[in-house]
Amino acid sequence: MEAKKLDAVEFRDGQRQQWDSAATGWRKWSELIDGAASGISERLVELAGVEPGSRVLDVAAGYGEPSLTAARAAGTEGSVVATDISAEMIAFGRERAAAAGLVNSEFVESDAAGLEFPKGSFDAALSRWGIIFEPDGEAAAASVRSFLKPGARMAISSWGPPDRVPFLAIPMRTAMQRLEVPPPPPGTPGPLSRPTPEALGGLLEAAGFSDVEVEEADVTFEWQSPEDFTTFIKEIAPPINAIIDPHPQEVQDETWAAITDATRQTAADDGAVRLSNLALLAAGRA
Repeated sequence: MEAKKLDAVEFRDGQRQQWDSAATGWRKWSELIDGAASGISERLVELAGVEPGSRVLDVAAGYGEPSLTAARAAGTEGSVVATDISAEMIAFGRERAAAAGLVNSEFVESDAAGLEFPKGSFDAALSRWGIIFEPDGEAAAASVRSFLKPGARMAISSWGPPDRVPFLAIPMRTAMQRLEVPPPPPGTPGPLSRPTPEALGGLLEAAGFSDVEVEEADVTFEWQSPEDFTTFIKEIAPPINAIIDPHPQEVQDETWAAITDATRQTAADDGAVRLSNLALLAAGRA
């Protein structure tokens, strides 16, 4: 039986709604997320060659990373255009930029496939766990390449394979097993859709980038308790909510409780949950 082909328009509409709903959670947990993932933003900015005076495009910027990191590196002579499918996430990113005094940042509501800029508009492009959510990531990256000056670089990130990304794997595996939900077909857009160097680097290569290189990095999150972890995931992770939300409330509550129990097995003696996760970073030249 042939698998149902993904409807890109329908998929993006769902993503827009999901991330609009998650924006409140990202506001609540942004300090924890920044603390764990700031090193990824900094490295992506380095890999893309952002320097004072650079004009930078951030694709699927969410709440404004690595846009804000790039804005600091580009300085007052440079600028950053941050784009995202979610109006609510973009609004939060705009607020964060204003609070940080970064007047060289512009925020634009758009999905990755719908971006339009003149050729050669940018000196660098970025996407931190963003373009991997796009139904046709290769085509979107090819468009981004056309917006870059010749020789400019794009740097993107993904998460590694599930067994190396426990903060996503524990709740996803628990929910799918408990609800008897099959895993999505390989390559389905999402946080674990490009889990290998070949898959992530291949996205850029298929888009026409050259000199593509991929490296690994660690992202360690820490929560005070398994309950905090579950609340975090419930409030910031639309892909996991999408598995659980269609079920009756009682079943939802039982599933979230099962996720807490599964996470408790990883807790330290003090009750804290510390999870180390593999991130992949790829960069290529236009």
